[in-house]
Amino acid sequence: MTTSAGTPHTRQVFYVGGQYTTVQAGAHVFKDQMYIEQLTPLNGSTKPYPLVFFHGSGQTGVNWLTTPDDRPGWTSYFLAHGFECYVVDIPARGRSPWLLGTSFNLSDWTQASAEMIQQRFTAPENYKLWPSATLHTQWPSGFGKGVMGDPIFDAYFATTATGMTEPVQQQTVVQAAGAALLDRIGKPVIIVGHSEGGKAPWVIADTRPELVKKIVALEPSGPPFQNSIILDGKPARAYGLTDIPLAYDPPVTNPAIDLVKVRVAASEGQEDCLLQADEPPPRQLVNLKKIKTALLTAEASYHTLHDWCTVKYLKQAGVDVEAIELAKIGIKGNGHMFMLEKNSDDIAEVVRRWIEE
Repeated sequence: MTTSAGTPHTRQVFYVGGQYTTVQAGAHVFKDQMYIEQLTPLNGSTKPYPLVFFHGSGQTGVNWLTTPDDRPGWTSYFLAHGFECYVVDIPARGRSPWLLGTSFNLSDWTQASAEMIQQRFTAPENYKLWPSATLHTQWPSGFGKGVMGDPIFDAYFATTATGMTEPVQQQTVVQAAGAALLDRIGKPVIIVGHSEGGKAPWVIADTRPELVKKIVALEPSGPPFQNSIILDGKPARAYGLTDIPLAYDPPVTNPAIDLVKVRVAASEGQEDCLLQADEPPPRQLVNLKKIKTALLTAEASYHTLHDWCTVKYLKQAGVDVEAIELAKIGIKGNGHMFMLEKNSDDIAEVVRRWIEE
């Protein structure tokens, strides 16, 4: 038994997914498995649907367990409100082993630099790379405030991890392992995905729609069909939300041709985006449209540039999505890593209330 922020709970650790592969004659190893922590209130869950948490790029499941200034994380909040929680390290990340194989190419792996983390996540107000960056105030600061040498920044940066660079491979293994996890749980869940992990709900729900009750997308990777100008602006996510196929009606066999695109001009302070054209009628996401979805955006994040595009794309494709802009409901000053920031429980409460509606 473990006690987390006053909530006694049990903790079980297991792996799902993966398969044996041959690395040389007569020698087998296991690959593509996914590490899971199952946290259950000691007296059982009082909520009907468990929460499954997927972390973002360069991150691990530790994002949900604690904050870098040693406060209880979101799992503690949701355990206290009666939710069973499943926390993952996606395949080839953190405690989910990664396979070198018979050859190793460094270009297959990526590690975020501290400078990039400062610019986009912890101290964007110092760099002013997008209009709302100057509004960032919520990163917990030591003697430095969100930069190298600040013990809170260093504690956070120590948790970042190497990950795959190839998105098709990564999304394919996340989809397979995620489906295996939902099969093991055996009842509908609510998937919470952040940033790069925001693609996990799309690919998993697409293959197990009957086992997903709701989706909470926390600044998911976007916008459709291209990277943000804050990244590199290059083409990405050929299937709109993902790099691997999703079930559309009419079906999509060649996304470059079948998904007819139009560029839509943005409002001031945002970036233009690609959406489906009105003619022919936009293709529908036949599995995702059955699942109620919330998409959260923080006031000072670079996602203020383009999350509006992802919301419009989901609506075009028939998905019942609600855009929750934190600043519009009085929660101000947050950046992209808002589950780690000073007011993290305030945002968890927004998520909980939406889930319980």
